[in-house]
Amino acid sequence: MPISTEVQRVRRRPRTTEPRTAQKSVRLTPSALAAIRERAAHERLTTSGFIANAALAAALADGPVGRPDADPRRPLAEALDRLAGELRALTDTVPEPARAQEALALLPGLAERTYAALDAVLEAA
Repeated sequence: MPISTEVQRVRRRPRTTEPRTAQKSVRLTPSALAAIRERAAHERLTTSGFIANAALAAALADGPVGRPDADPRRPLAEALDRLAGELRALTDTVPEPARAQEALALLPGLAERTYAALDAVLEAA
């Protein structure tokens, strides 16, 4: 029985000639799942449909599949996270009068390292 063109336009994704009967379970981090769900919603797909489409597209691609942990900017982002943690630790000690001068003396060096890391991020982008 042919499907009307109106129904085909409303569908979220085109149907394949081969039914999707095989299943594979994957583990994701909560942040990865949140990013995938957001993108799937943007594409008007279910999360599993989006993952299946993305995996097939990656498998059929000519080049190597990118890995998030292989991103050359990742070490820079991690360095910025560490610097932010240091800054938070320094500012937490400021209310203690005995440590305030010590903490304030460390801020210029921390600021220089932050600017150097930001320059590296901008150069890599």
